[in-house]
Amino acid sequence: MSSFEYRLQRSPVGVVQVDGAGRVVAANGLARRLLEPAAGPIVGAELLGLHPPLARAKVQWMLDAARARPDEPVGMAMTLPMGTLIARVTSLETASGTGWCLIFHLPEDFGAAPAPALDDVLVKLPVGGHGGVSLLDVDAIMFLEAEGHYTRVHTGDGQRFCQLSFSELVRRLDPAGFLRVHRSYIINLRHAEAISRADGAWAIIMAGGARVPVSRARVELVRRRLAL
Repeated sequence: MSSFEYRLQRSPVGVVQVDGAGRVVAANGLARRLLEPAAGPIVGAELLGLHPPLARAKVQWMLDAARARPDEPVGMAMTLPMGTLIARVTSLETASGTGWCLIFHLPEDFGAAPAPALDDVLVKLPVGGHGGVSLLDVDAIMFLEAEGHYTRVHTGDGQRFCQLSFSELVRRLDPAGFLRVHRSYIINLRHAEAISRADGAWAIIMAGGARVPVSRARVELVRRRLAL
C-alpha cells in the first residue's frame, strides 16, 4: 500500500447527507464540528452557506456533476482557510427524492500552519518595554491573542504587546511547540495543563488557570496533537 493510500485510510472522515434542495439532513460528528456556524447546528442549513464564498462554486460543481453522472462519484481537492481537504460527492435516491452524500478526508496536517524556514523561526519576541523594546524568550510565552493589528502576549508574569501581526507569528513560531487553536489564539503547548469540555465547547487550561477557547474547526487538530 502506498504512503498516500495509508494516510488516506487513517485520515478523519466527515460525512454529510444533503436533500434535493441542497439542505443538510444528516451529518456525523466531525462534519458538525468543522461546519457548524456559531449560530446553531448544520442540520437543516443550506450546504453552500456553510462554506467560504470562494469554495461554494466548487461545491456546487460537484453536486451538479454527481447528479449528472449518478454512477460516478465526483472528487476534488478543496483549499479552505484551514488547509486542503479531499472531498467526494455521490448522488443518492432517498424516500423523499434525489439527494447527495458528501464525504471529505482530512489530512493529518489539516488546520496546522506550515513549518517556517529554519532561519525564519522566532527564538526571541520583540515586546513593548519601559523606554523601548524588550526581547522575550519564546519559551516564556504562555499564549498569544490577536488584538487589531498587533498581538497581546500572555506570560506567567503579565501581559505585553508585540507589534508583529498575529498572522506573522502564526507563520514564524515553531509549530512543534506552538499551536493555533482559534482564529485569535495561539498556545504554547509547554504551558498547557488541562482540557475543558463543557456543553460541546472546548478550552485549553493554561498554567496559572487561564482558559483559551478552542474553535470547533480546530478540535480535531487539538485531539491529534494532544493524543485525545
